[in-house]
Amino acid sequence: MKYFNSFQKVITTDYNNNAILLTNLMQRVEVIPSLLQNPLVFYSYDVQESDTPEIVADKYYGDPYRYWLVLFANQITDPQWQWPLTSQQFSLYLNDKYSAAAGNTSVLSYTQGTISQYNKTITTTDSITSNTTSVTLIIDQPTYLATQTGTTTQTFSDGSSVTETISKNILSIYDYETQLNESKRNIQLINKKYASDFEKQLVSLLGM
Repeated sequence: MKYFNSFQKVITTDYNNNAILLTNLMQRVEVIPSLLQNPLVFYSYDVQESDTPEIVADKYYGDPYRYWLVLFANQITDPQWQWPLTSQQFSLYLNDKYSAAAGNTSVLSYTQGTISQYNKTITTTDSITSNTTSVTLIIDQPTYLATQTGTTTQTFSDGSSVTETISKNILSIYDYETQLNESKRNIQLINKKYASDFEKQLVSLLGM
């Protein structure tokens, strides 16, 4: 199904007062939100280097025009910036964003050698539940220098204990941008057996 073919058409006129038929791109619909919360509807997928929404749709659904299902499942409204960049695109992005700041230094050297942020990570493990939680905080340089790393364990009267590990690291601009881009790589896909149902609901909501 071609996504925009489902949108209603409107008649308007051009500068010469000639009637023209246009697709109403301003139409907005919301597919039942509960569907997005149902884990049985989705499965995880890691976007590959050459993947685009159309390629992923063709791989999984056998139809590149179902790219909108890929975008919808991940609430992506701007594929240019919300979809992971390829290696070439990432390089062009860094050059465009940091070439002025790099000056006579190569952008790669500048981004790899310039600090973006200081991080402190606190990892806590409960001996009873074996649950582990990890929180990473962005801190300033003085706090980073003053932070002591290591592991401590607090034992309570009932024999239970909580173990806390503190670590810290420095993130370069290059590492920060790489992590940000990689964080977009894991997406969810709507199970193919529900694809037709989603299409039918879209058409219904659009009033076609």
